[in-house]
Amino acid sequence: MRFHAILVPLCLTLSAWSQLTYTVPVVDKSGPGSPLAISGTASFTELITAQSVASSGNFRVKARNVSGKSIILMLAGFDAAGPHGGESHQAIKIDHFFWGDIAPGESFVLARGRSRKQVSPLRRDSVEPAAEPKAEVRIQYVQFEDGSTFGDDTAAKGAIDLRPVILEGLRRLDKAGNNDEFLALLKQKIQPDDADRFLATFRETQKNYGTRAARAQVRRGRIVAEGRVPALPGVQMVQK
Repeated sequence: MRFHAILVPLCLTLSAWSQLTYTVPVVDKSGPGSPLAISGTASFTELITAQSVASSGNFRVKARNVSGKSIILMLAGFDAAGPHGGESHQAIKIDHFFWGDIAPGESFVLARGRSRKQVSPLRRDSVEPAAEPKAEVRIQYVQFEDGSTFGDDTAAKGAIDLRPVILEGLRRLDKAGNNDEFLALLKQKIQPDDADRFLATFRETQKNYGTRAARAQVRRGRIVAEGRVPALPGVQMVQK
């Protein structure tokens, strides 16, 4: 892998330090047949003093749906690391089962951010060479709107198992006879926690835009999900 280093030496009164910046392209490790084209870069900055190396990184990764089919669930992992640190790992989940999709040809930001600064001792006498900086994306699983998939089905089990729980929660909310009953149901915590975190979306809508907007959002999510149930494995057992 090629990478570029920019050296900026500065001399201080009591000590000398240098700053190195490495920029590398993001590499797609998904394997053949991936429905997403990956692009982007990651940069790592190292501040080197006589005693230590302070490492940090920042990155921006884009993906484009090149499959010709709409995507409603995507799971991916992103890993990046500089020569002496700046490591970052992200588990990425995009689930559009209840609304929306990633349309054919659509581009979107898959990952972006900065890694936490890491400080390590500078070992000038070490025989181990510095690691080559890297930034890698692996698409683990994709589910299309027609029910077909790419990748490891076991990786998506958790996300798919949540759908019946969330859908049943939306049905209860949508059947509320009045606003007071709706608000009482909305406050109730459901299990597992990941399902309850999804319902937090509607609690936030109610808080910021009112009960009417939250009820409309609940109904829209229920209708979209119920329309997708027949095509998708793992949700057919849900009863209306």
